[in-house]
Formats: sequence, structure tokens, C-alpha cells
Amino acid sequence: MEEFWEKVEHYNAKLIPPALIVLLGIIIFELFVHIENHTVELIVKIADAMVITVFIIDLIFLAKKAKSVKFFFKNYWLDIVAVFPFVLFFRVVESAYRVVLATERLTLGQAILHETVEASKSTKLLAKSGKVVRIGARLLRVVAKSRLFTKVYHGRRKKKQKKSR
Repeated sequence: MEEFWEKVEHYNAKLIPPALIVLLGIIIFELFVHIENHTVELIVKIADAMVITVFIIDLIFLAKKAKSVKFFFKNYWLDIVAVFPFVLFFRVVESAYRVVLATERLTLGQAILHETVEASKSTKLLAKSGKVVRIGARLLRVVAKSRLFTKVYHGRRKKKQKKSR
């Protein structure tokens, strides 16, 4: 069974560069193209989920190879943050916000009608901020998986250790 997991890790490692390219394509697509076709939107979500799946599998193998839990969190915290589903968190916040608005509508009646106009503006703002958060999370994945941050971070740590000696 160990040979099977070695093959999975090997093939997953080969999938990381294409996944980064797909992720950059998704980021560029979401930045510059307004999606109104639900089929295209679904394809983008599926592609994003596949990229995240590749990154999560890589993170599992990194955790398996880590010397300790402390080592894992100290060295791979950016990878963990990169695969964290921020979109789900903001959907929960938006849903809670809408529930609060619905409750207020029931209790305050006519006054809420005026508040709803203002709240719908803030809901649209939340929706736009959700897009920004999605793009930011995807950029974070690109940085984490390209190992650019790791090289810079470890290079600075080595310089500080040399200076302290």
C-alpha cells in the first residue's frame, strides 16, 4: 500500500505546476471578465475546486513527512492558509447578516423598509468584497505553492541567524 501512496504523491507533485497555471487563468478570468453565464461560472468553480484538491493532497503529504506538528505549522502555515475556505466563512457571515435583516423586518415593520434599501447596498458591497476575497485567496495559493515565499522567508531567517552569531 505504501507504493500506492508514493505514486499518488509523485503524480500530485507533477500536477502542481499545471494547477498553478490554471489558478492564474482563473484569477485573470475573474478579474477581467464579468460572468453572467451560469455554466461558465460552474466550470470556473469546478476548476478552482480541482486546484484546491491538488493543493490539499500536497499539504497532506507535507504533514505526513513533517518532523513534528510544531515544524509543520511553523514551515507550512502559508500552505494551510492558502487552502482554507475563506469563501465559506464569508458565506456564513453573509447568511447571518441576511437572517438578522429578516428578523428586523418582521419586528420593525415600516421602518425596516427604509433600512432595507440601505442594507441591500451593503449586501451588494459584501458580494463585491467576497469576489475580492476569493481573488486574494487564490493569489495566496499561487504564492504558497510557487514556493517563492518560502525561499524569501528562509533566506531572511538564515541572514538573521548569521548576524546573531
